[in-house]
Amino acid sequence: MTSCATVFNQPYKNVTIYTTKPSKVVYKRDTVDTKNNKAHLLVLRDKENLSIVAITDSITKTIDVKSKNSFWYWVNIPYTAGIGMLIDRENPERYSYPKRIYINSTDTINKYYSYSQSDNKGELHLHLSLPHFNFFNLTPEGEKNKTGASFWGLTVGLDYYHKKNQFVNLGTSYAFGLPFPFPAAVDFEGERELMSSWYINLSNNHRLGRFIVGYGLSFGRNIWDFGYYSWKDDLPPTKDPVTKSHYAFGLMLPAYFQLSEHFYIGVVYRPTFFRPNLTDKFVYEHLISIDFAWKIRIRK
Repeated sequence: MTSCATVFNQPYKNVTIYTTKPSKVVYKRDTVDTKNNKAHLLVLRDKENLSIVAITDSITKTIDVKSKNSFWYWVNIPYTAGIGMLIDRENPERYSYPKRIYINSTDTINKYYSYSQSDNKGELHLHLSLPHFNFFNLTPEGEKNKTGASFWGLTVGLDYYHKKNQFVNLGTSYAFGLPFPFPAAVDFEGERELMSSWYINLSNNHRLGRFIVGYGLSFGRNIWDFGYYSWKDDLPPTKDPVTKSHYAFGLMLPAYFQLSEHFYIGVVYRPTFFRPNLTDKFVYEHLISIDFAWKIRIRK
């Protein structure tokens, strides 16, 4: 039980092969036809590299996928002070392969990738995300500059690929003004300053391997709320409760890293400069969000 890889790893691992054209995928003596340019394999864990042959009408490619130590093998270091590595040392279950392997069926290079190689022009994707950590810099009318952090949010949008690896995103977001990152029993008494923001954005984005970077415009409503919360007789508030909001125009600068087929983590920087409904119109403000996103293709 001190050997993590032996306990948690199965002798076989599920691997998905993605190709850019319909192909036959050969693993050992088994041949699998791709469906929607995708093939699922159950491969045996081993010290040796994984050999896969991808066959189209015009090209046959032999791909060598490097064997590596699995996650559970390395967990032996903190969990068993490395003792489990001695037990796992000769066990082929210590090894693993990438869960997803992408192959460009049109070139002659015997190489695989960790990100999609498909020509995605014309695709439409649904973007759903949680801007969970939000950092505000706001200047409400008649108030000093306010900075702070809040948690929770929701974004809904659409990605349309107008070129290969380049898409336009249209979305709407609301960054909540909740002062705690997860449901918990929190002492909410006393004076509180809460900030939140709603905005819509239009941005152009470039996919660079697993990275996505973009630039565009945003329009939103920033909200600052001062309140006093008490369930018993306490000291009186220093000022009356007040809520102030204003509209703001600015930029949208998102950056994401792809962790899995559909899941991304990123940082969204939204600086604003023009506030049309306030006396002091030209003021720099910003919202910076750490975003957890899901992108799901809805049209090929």
